[in-house]
Amino acid sequence: MSEAQFCGKYQECPDDIVNFEKLTVKFQISDTQTVAQVYPNCMTIAEIKTDLGRKFEVDPGVLIICQDGKEAEDSLKLEALTQNEFGIVETYLKLDEEQSKQKEFKLDPQVYYSKHKLPDFITVNIPNEDNPLCGCNNVIVEIQNLAIKKPYLGGHRDLRTGKEYFDAFTQTGPPLEKIKYSGIYSKDTQTQEIRSKAVDTKVDHSAQIFGDATNFIHVPSSSDYVIQPKPYETYKQKVKRENKIGKIILIQRNLRRYILWKFIREAAAEYRLLRAEQDRRDNLITENDANKIRKDCVVKTFPKTKEDFDLLFAQIQRWKDAEIKRINSMYSGGPRIAELHCLLDREIQLLNGVEKQRSLVRKALKDFRDEQQLKKLGEPVKWVGYENLVVEVDLLRTQRVRYLTDLYKALRDSSTKTARLNLINTINGVLQKEADQKPGLEPTITELLDLFEREKSLLICTKMNDCTLDTLRKRQGVLFVEIIQYVDEQKSKNSDSKMCEKCKTVKHITNFALRTRQASVDICKNCHYMRGSVSDNSLYRAILRAIQRDEKKRKTLASYAFIIQEDDVRFIIDKIWHGHSILSKCNDLAHLRLPRWEKKDDWSPWNCVCLTEAEARAHDELETLNGVYHEATVQDIQSKHLLAKSAFKKLLDVDDDLVKPGHWWRVGIDEKPL
Repeated sequence: MSEAQFCGKYQECPDDIVNFEKLTVKFQISDTQTVAQVYPNCMTIAEIKTDLGRKFEVDPGVLIICQDGKEAEDSLKLEALTQNEFGIVETYLKLDEEQSKQKEFKLDPQVYYSKHKLPDFITVNIPNEDNPLCGCNNVIVEIQNLAIKKPYLGGHRDLRTGKEYFDAFTQTGPPLEKIKYSGIYSKDTQTQEIRSKAVDTKVDHSAQIFGDATNFIHVPSSSDYVIQPKPYETYKQKVKRENKIGKIILIQRNLRRYILWKFIREAAAEYRLLRAEQDRRDNLITENDANKIRKDCVVKTFPKTKEDFDLLFAQIQRWKDAEIKRINSMYSGGPRIAELHCLLDREIQLLNGVEKQRSLVRKALKDFRDEQQLKKLGEPVKWVGYENLVVEVDLLRTQRVRYLTDLYKALRDSSTKTARLNLINTINGVLQKEADQKPGLEPTITELLDLFEREKSLLICTKMNDCTLDTLRKRQGVLFVEIIQYVDEQKSKNSDSKMCEKCKTVKHITNFALRTRQASVDICKNCHYMRGSVSDNSLYRAILRAIQRDEKKRKTLASYAFIIQEDDVRFIIDKIWHGHSILSKCNDLAHLRLPRWEKKDDWSPWNCVCLTEAEARAHDELETLNGVYHEATVQDIQSKHLLAKSAFKKLLDVDDDLVKPGHWWRVGIDEKPL
């Protein structure tokens, strides 16, 4: 159907039939701003307001559409409005003043065009020249938006007027690249190129030249060969001669033999490697045991640390218990009492010998610490300055400490009587100056001068040797060290100090014993050491170090293994796991370990299991625990984990305090590397 027939048919239709013709509606916002949109003529004004409200981002209730100064009702259809001969409806769009002021709405064409989706359609009415009676032809025109989005290239704002000026950007894109086609203007594009192609055969054939009826000449080719007939051979003879089945069997037999020997060689090589690795591990274990025994012998012979003396005291206690058990089984009555008295005498002799050695070690350690402290006090002050340059400043205080330290070393060394008297006179003059400069040292200097005068009188008036004056000189050295270490600034009265509930002495907080499971800090280290029986913690310390080494290799995130101490490991093994392996019931502490129960979780007292070294290595190789241990064993281990969690419930709070700042990894045993 043509356009004219469609228009004529539409004019003949009754008025109540809906016309689906589209109309172009122009909305004049202001004197200079106008927007247009195509709508079907069946749409109502309310639907048009809804569409305009969505595009202008305003409430449709505040929009007013007017034509010829009259407001169009919402129920009115678009075809009821006045339109020109081209199907264009001109209206005026505005906002309700009261509602727009309350909600601050605004008709912005930029917002409208940002929501306006192209391509759009408009209807153009063209008069029909062929048949003027049919009116106009409606032509639908599609509009495509080929404009590009202009990027922001900068600009500036006028401070006086407030206007913004942007740098212009052209819509013309970059020029197309000129493609140079080779040979476009050459002769080859218009002239056919002739090429020669070989069509002769490349294979040589023999040729026969016939002469007469009986004679002919044969010219052979270089690839020809002569075939000579052989005797006739049946199929059975051919199968027997080829013997394919026998050859296949021979190949398979040799292949199986090769695969078998290859497997044997690989298995033998793997066995030799495993055997060498096992020998290496056995040798390492034997060497470690030998080193441990050698170290124990050295520690028992030349003890130096508190742990070494604890080991000796624990060994004496074990020897005493064994002797008492032997005496009770062999004697009774008077002989038993006599043997116990002899045992007591021998125990006193052993304890006196150990205590004497301990006093010597304590004295040597105190002298070493005093010497190191004096050396540290006499060093110049250092700091890192500009461009990582080390700056040193030798203060008068450090120079004084070095000078007095030299006098102290000379006073401590033994010398002749004349040199000793001259040194005492020199020190007396130095002390007089110190007393004038530092009034706080006057009591100590007065006492030291009295001791020097007493020694001078003894050296001049009597013939006493150095051994007789040893006690007097020791007291002089103690007072001289106090003078060297004197600091003008007084200590703060609010220092961290606490009174021991046992010895009733006020001490610094660092002199109190700290344990993981204790509720408060009440007893100092000396009273804690004397309170209970001395125990050997070397084996528990070895177990703790093994735990810490393993956790450090695994890069654990928790700090439980680095918080607990030897006494805590003793409690875990003796009280929770009853001093034996959960599997083999081995009670030798030298072979017990506390590995992780669940490999994926961090070590903690409630995530460990008491096993021997061999069992711990086998347990560490397990990927999952499902089906490996018996159900009763698993329940027993879980019950012990509950006991450990109840005993070490304060570890969770301590772990949070150490893990959050990230300093927990520095924690170790005696600040030594693991």
